Amino acid sequence: MTNVTYLNLPMALLGRWRAEWDSDDGRSEYHIFVRDGRVAVEAIDYVDREAYVISNIVCDSKSVAFDTLMRSTGRKGHLVLEVKSASRVDLTFTFTNTCAAVRCED
Repeated sequence: MTNVTYLNLPMALLGRWRAEWDSDDGRSEYHIFVRDGRVAVEAIDYVDREAYVISNIVCDSKSVAFDTLMRSTGRKGHLVLEVKSASRVDLTFTFTNTCAAVRCED
């Protein structure tokens, strides 16, 4: 007997997507696929091949959203890939950086 799993995901999102942007922020490749009946995401910096840690994957009928962590820098991100056509998605991303702050003398 075959088990059928219905995903609320536009099939056009499945596959590999590369941000082509001349910046450190745009050196990423995202692989969206189905694993064990659930949407999964893998991501790498395609220049140095460092993998992102992916969490909090959420999808709906037109997009996939997820959080990223780059271990080498501690930089966190939130990304949304939204289908525009079979060969194009809009990639919206927000990064959060953390740094130390010191008290200023008045």
